[in-house]
Amino acid sequence: MKTRIQKWWIMLTVLGVLLAACAPLAAPTPVERPMEVTPASAATPRFTDVTLTLIDNPEGQTEAKIALQKRCEEQTGIQLNVEVVPHEQVRAKLLAALSAKLPTYDLFYVDIIDLPQYAAAGYTYPLDQFVTQQMRADILPFAEKGVTYDGKWMGLPWKAEWMSFVYNKKMLQDAGYDHPPRTWDELIEMSITLKQKGIVKYPMVFSWGANYEQITVDYVMLVKSLGGELFDAQGNPIFNQGDGVKALQMMYDMMHVYEIVDPAAITLIGGGKRRDIMMAGQGAFVFLWGTPLLVMNNPEKSPRAGEFDIALAPAGPGGSYSVAGPMGWAISAYSRNPEAAWEFLQCIAGPEGEKFMFLQEGAPPGWKSVLEDPEVAMKLKEAGGDAMSQQATFLALRPALPYYSEWSAGVQKAVHEVLTKQKMPQQALDDLAIYTRELTAKYGQ
Repeated sequence: MKTRIQKWWIMLTVLGVLLAACAPLAAPTPVERPMEVTPASAATPRFTDVTLTLIDNPEGQTEAKIALQKRCEEQTGIQLNVEVVPHEQVRAKLLAALSAKLPTYDLFYVDIIDLPQYAAAGYTYPLDQFVTQQMRADILPFAEKGVTYDGKWMGLPWKAEWMSFVYNKKMLQDAGYDHPPRTWDELIEMSITLKQKGIVKYPMVFSWGANYEQITVDYVMLVKSLGGELFDAQGNPIFNQGDGVKALQMMYDMMHVYEIVDPAAITLIGGGKRRDIMMAGQGAFVFLWGTPLLVMNNPEKSPRAGEFDIALAPAGPGGSYSVAGPMGWAISAYSRNPEAAWEFLQCIAGPEGEKFMFLQEGAPPGWKSVLEDPEVAMKLKEAGGDAMSQQATFLALRPALPYYSEWSAGVQKAVHEVLTKQKMPQQALDDLAIYTRELTAKYGQ
């Protein structure tokens, strides 16, 4: 078991080095259902008269998450008000409040792709005064990249993850296969066989709902897998050439030519929904964040427990690539109670909270001490730890752009136009390249 943890740690260290290549620009100085859980600390709470507000989407408020939030309320004495809004509204509402310098939200999630924008704008409260040397030594390098900016701590890790390729081994055995697909061509071939034998109608599960970041994630992954790049060495867009066009054509073909992706994917949003489709026996292959097998192979949570496994992503000419995406919890620079927010943050996103979420939902921890915990180590085997750690050496990174959110919205629009047959791939990507150059000029890059 020690060897397994060492291997996991080595792969995460390698990933941390890869992420270090995406260092952001310097930032200006910002303004200052019930579940049985371990009983909260008996210490007297410090902040019994404080209420904090978190903005979240319905998918984020899972049974385990709600239980952890309740536990942290009891432990800190803080009341947590969770404003739950549709997934596509979270970012807009959060940015509206932050840009107006309003104390509407005290706590929020921040993705590695958004951290440069938020920190540079002064939206995140610097945490260097709170983060101890012990914490700094405990955090995984990979996870640290998702919560630090310009050498300053802007949060604590939450779901320090990447996507893993999950497949239904029983379905493949029923179709006569003794191994998962090793290439994209093989995945298409196997998917067609699964359809022809009536095992599953749409073997490959994607969620490509409009205005959804997962579209950009999947497109970036496919471009890298095919051996392409999004930008040249001078920062000029080249995704409308060669492999960039092939990647988008491939997304179209899987849905409309080979018919191995459900056309309803263009309305589907959420990794939990992709997972549920698999557990319902309506898919054979899917990319999922975190450690999904802890739920999918759990007899208490999955009707098809034991059928699923993890393999390296199907390879193209560029390799077997997936995508990295560490996240964190941050405190608003405009919170009226930053010390109370830090107290709550330590409870929910510190090692104890991260261990709880890993054991309950497979949420990947950002702390070495959690990975080294015997109970967690035992669960790693069930989570497909070897294949996951192997994937950590083949991870694509979304581009570190000061205008990333606008660019990603452009990618999502372009892909959606193609999948809904409004434009051909070349035209959609040529239009995206024009838009990208406009963004570059606007932001002075």
